[in-house]
Amino acid sequence: MSTPALDPHNLATEFIEEKHAEQSIAETLHELDEHPEAEWIPLGREPNNYSIVENQQADAMAAFTELVVNSIDAIILRAFFEKFGDEYEGDEYSSLEEAANDLIDKEEDEIEVTAHGEQNGPFSLTLYDNGCGQTQSDFEHTFLNVLTPGEIKQEFDFLQGKYGMGSTGVLPFCGERGYKFIASSAFDEPGKWSWSIIRQNREKTRYEYLTVNGRPPQFSGKLADREQGTYIKCFNYESEVKSTITKRFRHRLERYVVESPVPIRLNETRYGDSYGAPKTEGLLPSIWDKKQYLQDHDRIEHTFDNDVLGTKNVNIFLFKDKDQLKEIGLSEKVTESFVTGAKQTKQAILFTYNGQTHGDQGQTFLKRRCNLRRISNDTLVVIDFSDINDADVVDLFKPSRDRLQNKDPSKVLKSELEDLLKSNEILLEEEERRRTKDIEEESEDLEEDILDDILRRNPSLKGYLKEGKKTPTIDKQGEEEADYEGNFYPSEFNIIKKYRSRSDYDIWENNDNEDQYTVQIPENKTSLQRFELDATNDYLTRDKDRGSVDVSLPSMVKSKRLKNGVLSLRFDPPDAFSPGNQVNMEVTVSPTQGTGSMSQTITVEVTEPVEKTKTNTPKDQNEGAAGYELPDAHFIGEEDWDEYDMDEHSIVRLYPGPENDMTLYINEDSAPYVNFRQRHNLKESGKTYVKQTYKLGMILFSVGQYIEIEQETKDDPQWEEIDPVEVVETTMRGVAQSFLDQTITDDKLKQITY
Repeated sequence: MSTPALDPHNLATEFIEEKHAEQSIAETLHELDEHPEAEWIPLGREPNNYSIVENQQADAMAAFTELVVNSIDAIILRAFFEKFGDEYEGDEYSSLEEAANDLIDKEEDEIEVTAHGEQNGPFSLTLYDNGCGQTQSDFEHTFLNVLTPGEIKQEFDFLQGKYGMGSTGVLPFCGERGYKFIASSAFDEPGKWSWSIIRQNREKTRYEYLTVNGRPPQFSGKLADREQGTYIKCFNYESEVKSTITKRFRHRLERYVVESPVPIRLNETRYGDSYGAPKTEGLLPSIWDKKQYLQDHDRIEHTFDNDVLGTKNVNIFLFKDKDQLKEIGLSEKVTESFVTGAKQTKQAILFTYNGQTHGDQGQTFLKRRCNLRRISNDTLVVIDFSDINDADVVDLFKPSRDRLQNKDPSKVLKSELEDLLKSNEILLEEEERRRTKDIEEESEDLEEDILDDILRRNPSLKGYLKEGKKTPTIDKQGEEEADYEGNFYPSEFNIIKKYRSRSDYDIWENNDNEDQYTVQIPENKTSLQRFELDATNDYLTRDKDRGSVDVSLPSMVKSKRLKNGVLSLRFDPPDAFSPGNQVNMEVTVSPTQGTGSMSQTITVEVTEPVEKTKTNTPKDQNEGAAGYELPDAHFIGEEDWDEYDMDEHSIVRLYPGPENDMTLYINEDSAPYVNFRQRHNLKESGKTYVKQTYKLGMILFSVGQYIEIEQETKDDPQWEEIDPVEVVETTMRGVAQSFLDQTITDDKLKQITY
């Protein structure tokens, strides 16, 4: 009795409609293993393909994004062939954006992602696109390859997936067995379907795909009511988000698909119809759709000191905090879709190429390197690298397109980005505002009394404290500035001589005593020069009648920024300039009202280099605590240990800032501090006294050590790899063991205990 032939159509339908765990697929494939027509072929016909497949993306969402990118390419390519047929050169479009704008029909073109499975349990993800599809003769070479699946795209400059990462990168995340189903029918041969299913063969340590009679199964007709396009189904996909794909999954996906030219529809089948089928075009369109949740947006045109990086737009999004949202009646749940949580921890800064995130930096970059701890949870930075060529893409990003290369371009990128962010006015103002809000007013009087007593007994400690007011002043004009509109064509362009804030500055006026405005720049520094320009914030970026800022010596301009009527240019003199050199530079803006353009001329003078020096002695030598500002310090408890990488033995975490400014986090559940409180029956006033004494001691010891270590080691090459922060955090473990016992006298102890 002969074995019945396989039915490719029924099998493909079964795989597409299967809604349960991979065990059902395993049973079906077990039956196929016994069929004489079925044979499993090594993926790409490479027997040793295991290491190729496994060494791609390290993140499930990054891997799944590659499928989305391939679908975008497929839709653009189908529209391209429909328009040009076989009469094309491959260079009709210079970029993906240009091709998408001309070819994509957002009413007809769409990518669908559907989730099947059990509620709160394992689920499978099916992706469908109505792109070009693949003919039956090309199916195996494209979808079932491991080395050259993106080869066909190499002849088109405007396509993305040229490295083949999307084809197999998802396999390690397809459950325990690596099941991935693929079916495709070409747009010009509708109804002619090819398909196969991939699995992991652990015994042979390889990935393999199903063939029937030596080729992928084929049939004619419809698949899930469609005649052409491509289906990709990843069984038991190991997404870190297990809930509905319409919310948290979408938010994680948008972290990688920052701007999609094709709408992506998300279908959730596990929870009924209550979640609908929302569409997304990526993170940036979603942000602009909810722009009322933004506190501010800044766009800076910055020229990096690296040929690969060139001049790029740095977009900074600052979201309102929960108190601000509550005040205006908005839900903080919306901002959580853009910032906060695990996605923010991992990806607060996104480096994108053709709308896809290719590398990132986490929230720690904002916290530690930029000293922007308070706003790091509400700040998102996006830099677009779409204009760099393919060779430079490889120099900047890993082939897996999910992280930066460890090469000079990425080092320059991170270094200059750090300088740009930690000096950004918008971020600094909000960081300062939140810092002031966090000050514990109820403990200030006691803290000053204790500090005053310590300084009277040991005046030399004053050198470690910063001179200034206890409470920084805050610009109250923020709400008014947020309403700035500006002119479509500017009418005013003036040099700002003295700048205090965006609403408080002095204009330079040409007079007999000063017929030329001069900017002095030390040889080893850059300088920020501001101009009054009453144009709209999008003057330099809008599509219609876009404005321009032209400088007679463009190589000297490091960055450009226009915000609320203030144009900021950062000048960086060429290396060939020496102290004493001067050059006149004309800055022209156009178009403008009436005249067409407006210009200002300034003189740039290079001066002697300056040394970065630190001093321990403030100008005011008052005997008391007044006039000195303690570093910003906060107590944290055991519930915060994971965030700050602490345990019961940890005492402090230090985050240094500019000019000896510093933020400290003191562990109030550390063993030395807890043990002292347990040994003594403290009164309520005693508990407060001990807490403030401990806080001040940890501050003074930590800051004192840090400054001394940094001063002694900053020019010593033997200490080049030593981090003063780590040294202080380690030595403070020993200091804290006996600090309270040595500091609080017996007489004082009697006063504060029962």
